[in-house]
Amino acid sequence: MKARMLRALPSTGDRLRAGAIFLVALIFLIALARNLIGAIQANAEISRLRDENAALAQRAEALTAERILLDDAAFLDLVARGYNLGSPVERPFVLAADAPELPADAPGSAGRRLGAATPQRSPIDVWLEILLGG
Repeated sequence: MKARMLRALPSTGDRLRAGAIFLVALIFLIALARNLIGAIQANAEISRLRDENAALAQRAEALTAERILLDDAAFLDLVARGYNLGSPVERPFVLAADAPELPADAPGSAGRRLGAATPQRSPIDVWLEILLGG
């Protein structure tokens, strides 16, 4: 019976082997976790670089469109007029810095454009406004 009990209990060698196997498995899991974390970080960096690359491509397209606009002679003529460099037959026109705001019903304003709804006032309202001021 004693011999059977001794065989049922693990020996010191078995315990050392089990400890070594556990240690190797633990080192393997730690290495695997570090590689997994590195892969996740690399994917995040790749995603960030793709977004940055797309933003730079959009900026390059905008700059190309602006360069094409700046090469256009009509645009350059328009900008030149802003600096009084138009043709000699043009009269420069500039609003004074202290010019008052235009009224809402000024010619060319949204209130007088074609198709804009004009408020219909009755004749009595117009006469009362003229007589009483208002």
